[in-house]
Amino acid sequence: MKKVSSAVFPLIAIDRNALEALYQQIYEAYRSAIVGRTLRPGQRVPSTRMLANELGISRIPILNSYAQLLAEG
Repeated sequence: MKKVSSAVFPLIAIDRNALEALYQQIYEAYRSAIVGRTLRPGQRVPSTRMLANELGISRIPILNSYAQLLAEG
């Protein structure tokens, strides 16, 4: 079953049954939003704690996703 964040933009959907790791799903969702210009330059993303709470997961996958995005610029 997919869990969708209701209070943050862009909406992130994760699938706990997917073969792809949680951090990869979050990373791909943000990367797609950046490349597709849905997430504009300077627009804030939620804190790791807030996003973890919204998605009902640990902060670790979110920290890994954010670190990957930062590494890629």
